[in-house]
Amino acid sequence: MSRPARRRPEPALLRARYRVLFFLCITLLAAALGDRAAVAPAVAGVLLGVYSIRVASTRPDELAHTFVVLDWACLGIALAVTGGAGGWLLAAVPFLAFGQVAGAPREHWPFLVGPSLLLPVILAIADPTLGGSRGGALVRIALLVAGGCVAATRVRRRPAQRRRREAHVAKVDPGTGLWTAVRLPGFLEQAAASALEQHQPCSVVYLRLEHFGDSRDFLGVQDSEALARGVARRAERHAGRDGRAFRVCPDGIVLVLPGLSLAEAREAAASLSREVSGTLIAGRRQTLATGAASFPTLRDIEDVLAAARAEALPDAPLPVAVGETLPLAATR
Repeated sequence: MSRPARRRPEPALLRARYRVLFFLCITLLAAALGDRAAVAPAVAGVLLGVYSIRVASTRPDELAHTFVVLDWACLGIALAVTGGAGGWLLAAVPFLAFGQVAGAPREHWPFLVGPSLLLPVILAIADPTLGGSRGGALVRIALLVAGGCVAATRVRRRPAQRRRREAHVAKVDPGTGLWTAVRLPGFLEQAAASALEQHQPCSVVYLRLEHFGDSRDFLGVQDSEALARGVARRAERHAGRDGRAFRVCPDGIVLVLPGLSLAEAREAAASLSREVSGTLIAGRRQTLATGAASFPTLRDIEDVLAAARAEALPDAPLPVAVGETLPLAATR
């Protein structure tokens, strides 16, 4: 079965990788220039970066802004011990600012750039005169930080990459990274054909995020999508190596589980439901309504989808609109 293109890493993970590269370069430069005092804070930055990669790989929203504060603190200490506001390391300021904001949503920029205020604070502690010109030093730091931010706004994808991304907008849900209902028919047809050929079952689980509409009204689109993204990550893990999760509507996710019987699919759905309801996701509690159906218990794969949805939403009418529809004819 075909697999999707690799999903773009989270901004927190990109920052973590950049953090390692940035402080590793400073470590090597400081060692090459014989500036041993700068090596210790730079090595601390490298170790911080390695740990932040581990955190961002599994929990991208956790400690993300704390790591940013520590980045500026490490650079500030390195600056303070290598000449202060007039040292050679001042040239690294725009590169750190660039790495913090490049690829991050604009609404996060204040939290990523604000900690740069640690630089003049740390430098003032080490040298209250800031090299003899407090105003000049503050202006230089501000201009360097602003320069890095401006450079980040100029980063653009190549036209071919942008066209490819636009071509797949309808096939990949931007909020969760899951495939959308457009790709569900082809994947399910392949899974059903393979199950028939190998004399194995193929099950479908429908997951409905309960009260998702209320969450969107109360929390707003951004926070409610963070909630859906957390559920989607857990759904992907339960889909396994051969399975696939699809976001078929704002509050609906479908799991296709090749090789699982109806009983096994229901157990997987129950396990996922317990995991979701038992943990806070994006700071909120979420519950799921689940339903399952299996092929070849139902020979028609449209009936499999409809049965799974009906079990999860027993009181809901059959869908008729594209985007909320599960029968294959409507998702094509």
